[in-house]
Amino acid sequence: MVRQMMLGLRSADAEVYEFDTGLNQEALDCDGRDYDRGTSGPVWLRWEKLRPIVESFRPELIVCNAGGLSFRPETARTLRQSCLLLGIALSDPDVFYASTSRIAGNFDLFLTNAPSTLADYRARGGAAEVLPLATNEEFFYPVSPRDEHTCEVLVIGRASPDRIQPVCHLYEHFRVHLYGEGWEQHGLPSRGLLYGEELLTALNSAAISVIFSRTPAGHEIGKVAIFDFIAGGALVATNYLSEVERYLQYDREIIGFADTDELMNKSRLYLSNPDRAAAVREAGRKRVLSEHTWRKVWPPIIERVQALRTVPC
Repeated sequence: MVRQMMLGLRSADAEVYEFDTGLNQEALDCDGRDYDRGTSGPVWLRWEKLRPIVESFRPELIVCNAGGLSFRPETARTLRQSCLLLGIALSDPDVFYASTSRIAGNFDLFLTNAPSTLADYRARGGAAEVLPLATNEEFFYPVSPRDEHTCEVLVIGRASPDRIQPVCHLYEHFRVHLYGEGWEQHGLPSRGLLYGEELLTALNSAAISVIFSRTPAGHEIGKVAIFDFIAGGALVATNYLSEVERYLQYDREIIGFADTDELMNKSRLYLSNPDRAAAVREAGRKRVLSEHTWRKVWPPIIERVQALRTVPC
């Protein structure tokens, strides 16, 4: 996802230097902890490793995207004398207390995927706002369906506690294709993991793709996968959330449900009304591509961080 966002920024005509921390872990300082992408604490960028790149590229903006990434406060203060710093959280609120709340103040602007954390960020003095959710249409697009992927309901994700009961019910009443880890211990056979072209094929071969809104820690949030799947050609069903309603209209551009019973009823409704299902699928994709791609949301983000520009003491 981070790379898709970066490529979206490039497609918005920005000149971008990509520094992949996964391939450059020698540039990371976890205060003696194992590197876990910011799950248990901040991941500090070693200035001595980044300095030659920064001084050569001379960026106007440095984006630290996800993974609890930040320069240490003293380095951030120095950098902000000559360029803008933007931080992004993609795993809030799960990592808020351990990681992101401790780094947000180092940036000119910090964007969080979880609106529920805004008050806490601001109480700590950070300039925090909500990250607009979007997709990269160069990665997610419709493809031809395949018989081996054809199903009524598609579920992709690990067997989190909130998903067990609804998925069991779906499995009893529909032809379900289930992908992800941990399902076998609940008596549900998983078809493994999905990537790349196989994911796109599965999305276009399923009548309905279900996305559950809770994070691994049990918090409800709007998920980027909603936009990825819709752009990829899927008819998506997800929990009712005000965060999702900021972007899409329920039962016009995306299927909404409040509980397992409504998920079952909505699945029956759309499976028995293919024209209605096709209309929602088409309207959702049209809306996402017209308004919610990274290429389109990056310019307003950059304008916003420029408008908030403050030179630290």
